[in-house]
Amino acid sequence: MTHPNCVPSLTARAKGLVLFFLATLPLAVAGALSPGPAPQPAGSVPSPEIEPAEVVRIQVEALRQNSFSNEGIELTYHFASPGNKRYTGPLERFIDMVRSAPYDRLLNHRSAEYSPMAVSGNQAQQMVVIIDAEGEEVGYVWVLSRQTKGAFKDCWMTDAVIAAEREVQRQLTQDTIPLERVSTYSARPQSVPSASVAWSGEG
Repeated sequence: MTHPNCVPSLTARAKGLVLFFLATLPLAVAGALSPGPAPQPAGSVPSPEIEPAEVVRIQVEALRQNSFSNEGIELTYHFASPGNKRYTGPLERFIDMVRSAPYDRLLNHRSAEYSPMAVSGNQAQQMVVIIDAEGEEVGYVWVLSRQTKGAFKDCWMTDAVIAAEREVQRQLTQDTIPLERVSTYSARPQSVPSASVAWSGEG
């Protein structure tokens, strides 16, 4: 049972707590509705921690899952090197290019297999053979470089993607370079093969 003299004290304390809650509520709501930038998911932007094989995988998977709003192509564009973007950008032009032959076959493809990654200093390249949405096989050579200056210093980024002819695919995948799901590193760099079109925008 509460002593009569305690009632005013408890009532005043309760009012104080209510006023404090009401005073802090706008701050909590303002914080929840803050228009500040949302944190980027891991792997959505270039980083020195991302190895070249992972850059290729991120781009290939982004293209496989591309949506009507072209989010996959946009993510792929993030990993294009500054030199690449000078030829293929801005983003709207890049989207049109990827949606055109021969790169449109990368969009929403069924599966992909990766040859071993060849790395030499700040240069790297990898063959990717995909099964497109129609069930046809087509190969692409990813050419990457580790940036040495600028905002993306030490990040691996894509300089070009080359649509390889069928003969080139056989040369890169027969016996000496068996395809595998998980790419591995090779100390011996491969020379960039002849190709039909180069993603760099120069081909």
